[in-house]
Amino acid sequence: MSVQDLPSLPPGSDILIDANIFIYAFTERSAQCRRLLDQCTSEGTSGTTTIEIVNEVCHRLMLTEAVTAGIISRPSALSLKRKPDAVKTLSRYWSLSESIFHLNLVIIPLNEVRVRLASRLRVEYGLLTTDSMLIAAARQYRITSLASHDSDFHRIDDLTVYRPSDVN
Repeated sequence: MSVQDLPSLPPGSDILIDANIFIYAFTERSAQCRRLLDQCTSEGTSGTTTIEIVNEVCHRLMLTEAVTAGIISRPSALSLKRKPDAVKTLSRYWSLSESIFHLNLVIIPLNEVRVRLASRLRVEYGLLTTDSMLIAAARQYRITSLASHDSDFHRIDDLTVYRPSDVN
């Protein structure tokens, strides 16, 4: 395992992209993350993510939009769930989430083989479900580089994590 700053990702690399990279790019918290997505769009980098990550991004952006709109005071799914009429008024989260499909990324679909592999990886590395699914995708597709701000991935020995250094 090695951890590198995201800007040090070599041009032309294959990289798996975690949810927080999209969140930081879309909420303008990281120019490095935005640059990575732009490189994927222009085919300077070969980006891959999973359908579960797209779903997680959608969920987190919905909560962020609800906080920004003053519907809830903090990003809490339980709080937002209690306000279904307010959820109907939200739309920016989906526009941003849907843009992932236009970034020239490979989006790995969910399948039983990966779900079963993820179960073994949770036991081996102590990962939570979505993180284990992402690592299972990396193993299944032989991707050894991951863009993420999540330090839980630092314990995966056969992975190089490229971490944005402009996010605190």
